Amino acid sequence: MIDIPDFVYPKDTEGQALCPRCQKRIAQCNCPSFEPPKPKAPKIKPNIRLDKSGRKGKVVTLISALPRNEAYLKDLAKDLKVKTGSGGTFYIDDNGGVVELQGDHKTTAMEFFK
Repeated sequence: MIDIPDFVYPKDTEGQALCPRCQKRIAQCNCPSFEPPKPKAPKIKPNIRLDKSGRKGKVVTLISALPRNEAYLKDLAKDLKVKTGSGGTFYIDDNGGVVELQGDHKTTAMEFFK
């Protein structure tokens, strides 16, 4: 077992852990958390649909109304392609970001965004 020195996690005379900032017991401490608050993930409501137009009858799954962030779209497209085991691409149009997946993966995409 590793001995953690008291100056890292101080204790009072009864052996209870103390807050390093205010030196009060942990249960009575009102100090803010040591960890910075994590940014909240943006809530998005994508439109998921199947499309065959201009593709010689082949079906693609279109996921539109996504944020216009190219790095986000690239990561999202990669995650979806791995999850579905298919090819695909992403692009930005007038209404926002769009991810295309080859094949009918509408149910998988809907589960992914829940």
